[in-house]
Order: sequence, then structure tokens, then C-alpha cells
Amino acid sequence: MPNERPTLPRAAALLLALCLTLAACGPQSAGTVPAPVAAAEATVTPTTAPSATPVPPTAVPTATPAPTIGERVVVAGVDVGGLTTEEASAALAEELMPLLRPLEVRAGEQELVLRAEEIGLELGLDTMIEAALDAAEGTRVPLEVRFDEEKLRAALEPLAGEAGAAPKLAVITDTEPISRSFVLAGSAPLDLDAAVEQVAERLQSVGGSRRVTLTAPQGADGTPRSPELLQEQIEAMAKEWKGVAGVVVYDLASGEEVAAVNKGSVFAAASTIKTAIMLNAYISLPEFTKRQEEALKKMIVESDNIEANLLLAASVGGGGTEEALKGAEKMSAMLADLDLEHTYQWVPYEALDYIRLNKLKYRCGPKDPVGPKPYTETGCALRTTPAEMAQLYIWIEQCSRGEGALLEKFGDALTPERCEEMIARLEKNGDTKRMVAGLPAGTTVAHKSGWIDIMQADVGIVRSPGGDYIAAIYLYRPLGGDQAPIPDRIMMSSIAGFSRLIYTYYNPLTAEP
Repeated sequence: MPNERPTLPRAAALLLALCLTLAACGPQSAGTVPAPVAAAEATVTPTTAPSATPVPPTAVPTATPAPTIGERVVVAGVDVGGLTTEEASAALAEELMPLLRPLEVRAGEQELVLRAEEIGLELGLDTMIEAALDAAEGTRVPLEVRFDEEKLRAALEPLAGEAGAAPKLAVITDTEPISRSFVLAGSAPLDLDAAVEQVAERLQSVGGSRRVTLTAPQGADGTPRSPELLQEQIEAMAKEWKGVAGVVVYDLASGEEVAAVNKGSVFAAASTIKTAIMLNAYISLPEFTKRQEEALKKMIVESDNIEANLLLAASVGGGGTEEALKGAEKMSAMLADLDLEHTYQWVPYEALDYIRLNKLKYRCGPKDPVGPKPYTETGCALRTTPAEMAQLYIWIEQCSRGEGALLEKFGDALTPERCEEMIARLEKNGDTKRMVAGLPAGTTVAHKSGWIDIMQADVGIVRSPGGDYIAAIYLYRPLGGDQAPIPDRIMMSSIAGFSRLIYTYYNPLTAEP
């Protein structure tokens, strides 16, 4: 018989062909015929394959959990409590990134732009995170910003220029509307040491303007940075006003009052008291409902009276007019506890008809006239003074920095972050016709205004290249007989005039050559 090639079982042969076609059987030596694979239907005696020696798995190193920062630790105003170091670093980088934006610097007619890379400016994230890890609960870690002082000095040198004539003060005046502005004529050599210090302060100012105007030291060479000069001009404007003008200017850098006129005179508080209503809400309510958030926004942005009443009522756990009456009493007691003698609101807005109809009792302050001269008409239930309302803003600003009377008295309810939130709300005020109208476009102002027929006012924190300050401006003009109310434009433009004077004290205009 002719030799026959050995045959595989049919099923095994088919499987082999499929395996070769798909190249799915793994590498093989050349010329090696794979062993037949038993089909499921074939009867094959299984051969036990030798067991492979098990290879112990390679040990995977366990990741060390990132360290966690203690609760209520705040770094540079950012709450990083309970975060890992990576999370805290990311949060700080996001919040503090604006500090690395270019800074516009101006001296006289000259300007330059400082960029981070030019002066080696960087955030000290590593140092701040390390300090946060070592900090006890509730600790506040200060901001750390690094830069090369020599590079900064070299960058500012081109602004020095040559010595010019000693600056001379001039005042631009207008009587319709009442307006005065400081103007700086002449120039002086730039003090590089003072300039470096001024720029360094702005480089480390979270939320500060990215523009800075270099100024001569206060009072040097006859410049208008003298409290006496500002006082003189404010008094001159107040005499031109046919009524009572009450003004206070408080410098945030020095922590001192710069100038004032009739600061203790008692005025109708009108809607300027809504800053106190907001503070009372923050002290009384640990967090706000969606409805209360809406009320806060409308009260500040639109000066809505009904929303203000809602917040007064919410401060005592209610929602109606009677609860608003109790809330007003609670707020007034809080203000008295802060030694604000003439700042109170005993009756909610637009509630007298309801109170009389329901025969409700309410408190009242002394009858007019009240407080020191000169007097104004106020009514007995809603009052303040320029000094006391300015003081309220001072305390809120101090609280935002982690200090002051509000944290001492209400530390269980207030935090620096909540006070910063109040300032942010005031910065969204929709009134641009009074204090804001006297300022350059884009100036950051956290303020609340108020107005009735015989009185208008505006109080707020102003951030400016030449310095940050608090201003309280109240104007009262009585009505005689059948005389019509003072036109809004006169009241508003006069408040703007005082605001412009104060702003140019910090940022003098440049006289035309």
C-alpha cells in the first residue's frame, strides 16, 4: 500500500486551521506541529500538564495619604481647613492668582507696567502650606508674596526723572453743582525708597487695584496729602451748602480719621441703615435660605424696603410685620451694645399704618432736636450720625481682616470670610448717582446710600490707587412753608462733589502745563 500521511481527528484539524488563520495560538518554533486540541465531542484521555511554579506577585507600594490641614485654618483669607496639602495649594493658587497680574505704576505723567517675571514675583505657596500644616485649629496664616527688591528698584528708576519745582496745591472749584478738586502743579524727584515700599504694599494687597500712583510722603513739599488741607476744603464746601452737611473721612492705611465736619450731627438714617440690617442678619442667621439671599441682594442693590423688613423679621425667626418690629428692636439693641448712641431703627419701613391699625406699641428715641448742633429733622425712629455710620464700616472692614470689635463681640456668628462677603455685597450696590458719580469709572466702592425729601446720604469704602478710605457724606436741607422738595439732581451732585474732593485728596489731578 502506498504510504499514507497520518491524519488528525477532524475536529482537531479544523481547530488547528482556525488557530493558524487567526494567529491566535501564540509563538511556535519553526517546523513544530502543534499538538492536537481535543474537541468537546471527542473522547480523549486527558494528560496532566506539569504545574508551573507560581511567581509571587510584585508588591505594590501603598500610597502615603496626603497630610490634612486642621479645621478652620485660613491662609491669606482663604479657608483651607480640612483640605489636603494638594487641595489647599490648588485653592490658594486659584484665589491668589490675581496677585501675579501686571501692575500699572504711575508717577506724574510717566507710566510703566510691572510684570511678575520682571521682578521675580511669585506666591510663597510652599511656605504658606507648611505654616498651615503646623497651625492649630482656627489659625489665620498671613499671605506670603516673594519678589526681588533690587529688580523692583531697577524697574522703578526710569520714573525718577529730574528734580522739578516743588509741587504746589491748587483747587478747582465750581458752584453749580458744588465741587472742589485738588490739583497738583509741578513735580518733585521720586523717592525710590518710598516708591518701592508703596509698590510692595500693593503687590501684597489681595483684591487691591492693579494700578498704583506713586505719591510724595504726606505733607512733604507742600503736596495736598495733608489732613489740614482736606479739612479746610471740606469746611469750605459745607459752608456753601444751604443746610447741614455732615462728612467723615477715615484713612484705612493709618487707621485714623483724616477730616470731618458736623460728624456728630444726627440725621435721618433713611436707607443707609440697611448696612446695619445686613450686619444684624449675619449675626442672627448662621446661613441664609434662598429667599433670604434674594432679600439681601435686593436690599443692597435696589434698596428695597420690603426685603429689608423680611430680613429684620428673619433675624427673630419670623416673616411678618410684627416680627420685623421685633427684629428692628433686636438690631437697635445690638447697635446700642456697640456704643452707637444715635444709630437705631425702631420701626420697620412703610409699617406705620399697619402698626396703628393693629394698635401695636413701638419705641422711639428722643424728640427732635437731638444730639449736638447743628440740628436736622429726623423723626424719632430711624437715625444715625456720619461718625457712627462710618464706624460701622470701619468695624466690618476690620472684621474682614480678622480683627476688631465685631469679632470680639460676635465671634460665634461672624468670621472674616462672612465680613468679606458683606463688603462684596456692598460693592454691588446699584446706585451710581451719588458717591460713585464723583469717582473715576471703574473705582471699587462698597457703599450704601439713602434718601428722603429733605436728606440724602452715601457711606462706603473706596479703593483707590493713592489709598483706601471710608467716607460718610450726609446732606440735609429743610423745607420752608409750601416749598417743594430739593431736586434730586442737586442733592446727588453735591454728594458727588464731596466724594470727588476726597478722592482727589488721595489722587490729585495733574495741572495742565
